[in-house]
Amino acid sequence: MVRKSLRSGKKSLYLFLLVFVVYALIYMTKNCYSAAMASIVDQGIMTKSQTGLIAAMFYLIYAPFQIVGGIAADRYSPSKMILVGMLGAGICNLLVFFFSQSYIAMMIIWSLNAIIQFGIWPSIFKIITTELKEEQRSFAVQYIGLSSTFGLILSYACAAVIRNWEFNFLISAIILFFCVVGFFVFYRRLERDMVEEETIARLPKGEEKKEGGSVWWTVIKCGVPLMMIAYAIQGLLSIGLKSLVPVMLMESYEAVSPSLANVLNIFLILIGVIGLFLVKLPIFKKMTHPVVISVLFLATIPMLFLMTFIGRIHILFVIFALVVIMLIVTTMGVFYSYVSKDFAKLGCSGTLSGLFNCMSALGMVLANYVFTKIAEKFDWPFTTQCFLIVAVIGLALMMISIPMWKKMHKNEKN
Repeated sequence: MVRKSLRSGKKSLYLFLLVFVVYALIYMTKNCYSAAMASIVDQGIMTKSQTGLIAAMFYLIYAPFQIVGGIAADRYSPSKMILVGMLGAGICNLLVFFFSQSYIAMMIIWSLNAIIQFGIWPSIFKIITTELKEEQRSFAVQYIGLSSTFGLILSYACAAVIRNWEFNFLISAIILFFCVVGFFVFYRRLERDMVEEETIARLPKGEEKKEGGSVWWTVIKCGVPLMMIAYAIQGLLSIGLKSLVPVMLMESYEAVSPSLANVLNIFLILIGVIGLFLVKLPIFKKMTHPVVISVLFLATIPMLFLMTFIGRIHILFVIFALVVIMLIVTTMGVFYSYVSKDFAKLGCSGTLSGLFNCMSALGMVLANYVFTKIAEKFDWPFTTQCFLIVAVIGLALMMISIPMWKKMHKNEKN
């Protein structure tokens, strides 16, 4: 398999900055609906379950198409898929602006938006794991998470300052159209400096000799499918929980308005950025990826237990618990990206990133629809108890994958 990459460290950094900025803006526009949910519910335009269903449908459709996008990113031009995704998303956001008062129209348009963005994230991940200078790829995998964080902050910042939530979608459309032009121009210039490099997919020693041995058999035996299910839970606790925080705080504490709830959520997201830097803690260097993720899942449990008292304890305790959870799940997300990166030399990093993103999207579906239904039928304390239960399940899955990962990587070293 032949692929192209940059050899210049300076130009490689430019490419990383380009995809960083572009993905941050894409992520902002993808989450502008979630950021507007509190205002939509507060104005009585839709119920919690209706807004939750639209958000859930986006990720329910987005999830399986991430698998398609991941496979396509490994076979076709990732830059072209990013351009198509941005152009289509811009059109969808523009349509939502004109049909924002129609529940059915918003459902259809936002579902189409999920389809058209099928290849964006797998293509972004493919670029940073194969087209950057090799020495910069681990750095890129660690810090690309900042782009989604900044994008999420921008989406909630717009929701907090824009009086009419419908204009969130108009602004998003304009930004995406500018991104299409900017990405096309700058990527083409950097692409001219890429050179071909030969890559050979290599399986762990002895594995390629076994009957039926393949790249995907190696992936399965490493315990990656179990990690993917646990990653769905990480997505539920990370992005899903963030999208529910404004409504959760607004309904649990009378003093919290929709605008204040969004401001508090921005604060939580900003705090979560610190989690990206915790990845480099010396203690983690001595652990395998599954062990680190298991430890992080374990650390969320006492904080989620504290959140089960939401509405009955002071809001500062709830915010403290949320701060710690955001720190943990952000750090966790980087280590999941490292799992995909470890398979880049086997030529399937794009597909794996799509599969992981698919599972994360399913976690968001649970958060935006199933968990909003639970909150509507019961209350937020009961809903947070459900968050606690799924975190325990995530911990169990990761612990099962530890010996599988260790065994396969031990064979690779021998």
